Amino acid sequence: MNISRGRHGQEAAIPLVCALLVITFVALQFLATPAALGSLSLLAPPETSSPRDTLEDFRNNARRATSLLMDAYRENAAEPGLFWSRSVKDKVKEAEALLGRASRALDLRNVPPVELDHRRLEATLLLKEVLDRLPLPDTAAIPGSEAIAKGPIPSWRIPGTEIRIVRMTEGPHAGEYLFSSETVDQLDDVYRVIRDQPDISGATSDFYDFFSQSPGQLLPPKWFTLIEKLPPTFRHEIAGQAIWQWIGLCLLIGLSAWAVLMVRRLARRATSSHDHAGFMSLLATVLTPGAIAVASIAIVTLADYEINLTGRVNDIVGQIGQGIAYAAVVVAVMKFSNGLANHLTFSRSESIDAHLARAAVRIGGIVVSIVLLIYGASYLGIPLAGLLAGLGVGGLAVALAAKPTLENFIGGLILYADRPVRVGDLCRFGSLEGRVQEIGIRSTRIRGLDRSLITIPNATFVNMNIINLTNRDRMPYVRTVGLQATGSAAIRQEVEVIAATVAEHPRIEPTSIQVRLREVHEEKPKAEIQALIMTSRWDDFLKIQQDLDLMLRDRLMAMKEIEPAADDSNVYPLKELGEAEGPKASTAS
Repeated sequence: MNISRGRHGQEAAIPLVCALLVITFVALQFLATPAALGSLSLLAPPETSSPRDTLEDFRNNARRATSLLMDAYRENAAEPGLFWSRSVKDKVKEAEALLGRASRALDLRNVPPVELDHRRLEATLLLKEVLDRLPLPDTAAIPGSEAIAKGPIPSWRIPGTEIRIVRMTEGPHAGEYLFSSETVDQLDDVYRVIRDQPDISGATSDFYDFFSQSPGQLLPPKWFTLIEKLPPTFRHEIAGQAIWQWIGLCLLIGLSAWAVLMVRRLARRATSSHDHAGFMSLLATVLTPGAIAVASIAIVTLADYEINLTGRVNDIVGQIGQGIAYAAVVVAVMKFSNGLANHLTFSRSESIDAHLARAAVRIGGIVVSIVLLIYGASYLGIPLAGLLAGLGVGGLAVALAAKPTLENFIGGLILYADRPVRVGDLCRFGSLEGRVQEIGIRSTRIRGLDRSLITIPNATFVNMNIINLTNRDRMPYVRTVGLQATGSAAIRQEVEVIAATVAEHPRIEPTSIQVRLREVHEEKPKAEIQALIMTSRWDDFLKIQQDLDLMLRDRLMAMKEIEPAADDSNVYPLKELGEAEGPKASTAS
């Protein structure tokens, strides 16, 4: 009783776990990952018509945004409750808009999509802190609109630094002056060098330090007060992350690994049980890779938006996590397509239709997997040009190496399109005969008349002269009998008796009966009987053929008793014609 309940519990758990994984995946991808700075398409464009406009507009937007966020933080900390008040939400929303406007002054074309949201926010805050600590030249010394009117300036560099504002020559920002992509890539290193310098802008705190040391997105949640009460040791930085953040990341990875192991344990029990079949077994095959994909995305999402990892550590966690997620999804797609192909049922499981259907499902899985790999590589920042070139060269090498296999596959497609034979058909090909047992993608298997198994590559089989014996609308009856008469008149009479005997059977086509003499020069001639049996079924043919043989034997024996011959050896037994399908072929039934 307990065992039965456990099995029913496993059967119910498999679809529930699958549904939970799908819901978690959707929530993590679309609900739990808001854009770092909202929708940039709804923001007014920044002033980027000259290096001076770009610099001043960026600094003004970034300063106002950080000031609003610190005000919102202090207000939120002073208010009771677990949620933000309307006033705090409004300030955060306005700060997001200002930071989004400031981030549009950065050239982020070289940032991979997987890092774009967080890098946009992080680079904006880093650049703000760097500029606040640099002695900038007088405004009049920075090229403005009047200088641009005389002719475009390719770039301008802040004196004494590598921070450059360059003119975009192509793309959607052509003609605008943005902080160069090289400047964006170096911001973290520049900040680590200059962070201990005094803030000459008048700010009393380092907002990026506050941002990187606190959880949440932009504004810390209410439970941040618990972090602030921890000993100072927990806020000590290692590789740019506080110790409490490292602890949180380790706990998150450990919890995710435990969840994956539990799902894997359930999947192994389900696949090892003989009671699980069909759809449940198919779902069980994708549970483990699905759990790995969801766990990886959960780690990336929570590490980014809750623990708030920053810098290279966040980039590494994001790239590894998303890479594992894409790889797990590819494995899940491949397992699902293979499992679905194996679970497809057909009336004839060895037919070319069944093989092509299974192959189509598997090929579909491979195509989806390749698309996912290409998209995942692009999302992770792997250059597609080199990847596609490698796939092209590799595909050509595989095609050359697999030339015979491709020829056999095409031969299988021709067999499917022309259908010269089907599974179960009796056929003659070359000098061999047999019944088709299986038509596969690569080869065709035929059971010979001697019960041997003949395997022929499709490319060879499709080019042979194939005679389908099963598709005949009539089955030939061919026999040779010895005549007892010696005179011409008696021979004619005996031939007519034989023809009449064959015509007596109701399944013989009357117009097809032919009885001809053979070996007339011998003392005892023979007669060859040819007729068509009105059936296309092999079993019926064998029964009718046996009936005709017995009818002829009885008639010939009766004639012998009426006119006995001097020597019984003059009565020839029934025997098949060499080319006819007689008892030799009965073994194929």
